[in-house]
Amino acid sequence: MRRAAPWLVAGLGAALVVAGGLVFAAGDHGPLDFGWTSYTPLQETQSAYLSAVTFADGTVVWTGQRVLGAALLALGLLLLTGVGGWLLGRRAGRRTPSA
Repeated sequence: MRRAAPWLVAGLGAALVVAGGLVFAAGDHGPLDFGWTSYTPLQETQSAYLSAVTFADGTVVWTGQRVLGAALLALGLLLLTGVGGWLLGRRAGRRTPSA
């Protein structure tokens, strides 16, 4: 079981990376809500500000689903990095010092 544990952790990390990417990508398809202020009518003033919200291409709106996806992705990358470092450190420790 000792040899299977690193592979299980690496598999879990890879699964978290894939799941995080899918959840992050799916977070773009829901309706956007900007809180109670988005429904208040504008005051009748002469202002240079527009009442419309426009986004440039590539803008990321941080919804709860996107934050969850980013957290899953980061956790998966952390697990993969930890397993990779552990395997490299274990491999480097096998060398015998020359006399």
